[in-house]
Amino acid sequence: MAIMPLGLALLAGIALFGLTRAGLSSIRGMALADWISGERIGAIRSLGGGGIAAVGLRLLGVLGRYQEGFPRLSRASGWLHSSASAWLGAGDPGSAVWLAGKEAAALVTGMLFSWLADDFVLGAAFGAAAFFVPDLLAKGKWDAAQARIRRELPDTLDLMTLSLEAGLSLDASFAQVAEKLRGGILPDALARMLGEVRFGMKRHQAWREMARRLGNPEWTEVAEALVQADAMGTGLAEALRGIAGQMRIRSRQRAEEAAHKAPVKLLFPLAFFIFPCIFIVLLGPVFLQLLGVMG
Repeated sequence: MAIMPLGLALLAGIALFGLTRAGLSSIRGMALADWISGERIGAIRSLGGGGIAAVGLRLLGVLGRYQEGFPRLSRASGWLHSSASAWLGAGDPGSAVWLAGKEAAALVTGMLFSWLADDFVLGAAFGAAAFFVPDLLAKGKWDAAQARIRRELPDTLDLMTLSLEAGLSLDASFAQVAEKLRGGILPDALARMLGEVRFGMKRHQAWREMARRLGNPEWTEVAEALVQADAMGTGLAEALRGIAGQMRIRSRQRAEEAAHKAPVKLLFPLAFFIFPCIFIVLLGPVFLQLLGVMG
């Protein structure tokens, strides 16, 4: 049985060596083309200036683009990437890298568990499960980002309202939020939006594009309200104050909903982990005494 792990390790080494050679030759070719065309910055980046992670992404991209050359695999790649692309946002590596990354996760996990458990079926099962792990990680990261945006939204709207009431323009109030609350997802998105406006994008288009990038329904509602208020010439401070009040009410409702769900979620841990321990502590001495009497 020791031949199987050795054979799997040998096949993995050969595959890794071939993939590394193909990736490095592709990167070298891209770098050479950039040097010939005079784009030295692109050449430096193509040589892996981003470190090991960047080189790994390029290798996965080479493998994925090769597979996407086949029509059926290209359609499968687009289908697998469609749901994850909405969660990845600006960090989306592309369908080719996503396909190769999922395959690499499945292959490495399957081979590892096949070797550890000495069971090919078990390794195949774990490899199939690992194929969907990148989707779960991307969805978890997306949900965490959306929750953080919802937490930042009321304070952002309050600061914008105060800035407008102090006499600042809407763009200046955006700049105040981006400066005072720097480091948050929403303030950083506002800073990027202001940069797009300075480079010539129309304000309403920049607001809607920012809402599309964030993908948050609450901020999309805020952006549409700002567009409507700005187009009709109504007071923006009053509109923002009303929206901020609505967002705080929704946040309170979400907290109350989570509090009502907590007892149901605690039922299974209590039934399977806590109650058995309590019964053992309370009834254990009684059973020992009964055994002594009966013995």
